Amino acid sequence: MRLHTTGVLLVGALVVGCTPSESEPDPRPSAPPEPTEQAPPEDLALEAYTSMWDVLVEEARKPEPDYSQLELYASGDALALVEHGLVAEGDEGVIARGEPTFSPEVVSAEDTHVEIEDCMDSTSWLRENAESGELVEPSPETPVLRRVDAGVSFDGLSWRVSDLRIWEIGSCDG
Repeated sequence: MRLHTTGVLLVGALVVGCTPSESEPDPRPSAPPEPTEQAPPEDLALEAYTSMWDVLVEEARKPEPDYSQLELYASGDALALVEHGLVAEGDEGVIARGEPTFSPEVVSAEDTHVEIEDCMDSTSWLRENAESGELVEPSPETPVLRRVDAGVSFDGLSWRVSDLRIWEIGSCDG
């Protein structure tokens, strides 16, 4: 009999502990929550594109870059391309100095995919020997402009650069 009474007290304590008191708000919503307004796909894609470049530029300054942040903004072929570039520079003992400038424009947009065209100016983004700090090649005397084409896709969770093509020097007018 004693076991039964203890069990009733325990169940009673759980029931009392699980019912809202008068001082606590009712946890059940009275109406469905309002949907939050989300930025247009063009804005979200541009943000992912510029964030990818921000991370890439920062990591290119380090002899041992951390690729994990790139995965937040790039995927698939684009991620493989930028990681390959960082690895190749690291294998040569090269890091970056300065930074490029960008002028991205959306050329097409759908609900889950946006195409971006850019003219990257890498005139001030120089390569230096990681140990000595000496430039690997002389500073350019003329602007170093390259066309960049990017496909940015929404994967159900976030916008990421999924396709990336960086053209040869002189492929855009700036």
